[in-house]
Amino acid sequence: MALRAVREVRVLLCKGEASAGAKQFIVDKYAEIKKAHPLLPFLVREASGAAPTLTARFAHGVEKVVPLSGLSSADVAKKLSELGSASP
Repeated sequence: MALRAVREVRVLLCKGEASAGAKQFIVDKYAEIKKAHPLLPFLVREASGAAPTLTARFAHGVEKVVPLSGLSSADVAKKLSELGSASP
């Protein structure tokens, strides 16, 4: 997963079923991503009532936010990959 242009990744989760795929993605892929990109800040936060989102921060503070509600783990991986290959 190429994340060279990304300066920071934030995953916001809720406590409900809407975040099930995102939570599974974290369990399955977090260690792999950190091994491939050890200097990349990859933050995971859980908040009651929050909509699950994936935020990628690029140079000059540009951020892109993707909703994750109801997505599977594979869908979350695809969204992160798309953000990683996108230009800000």
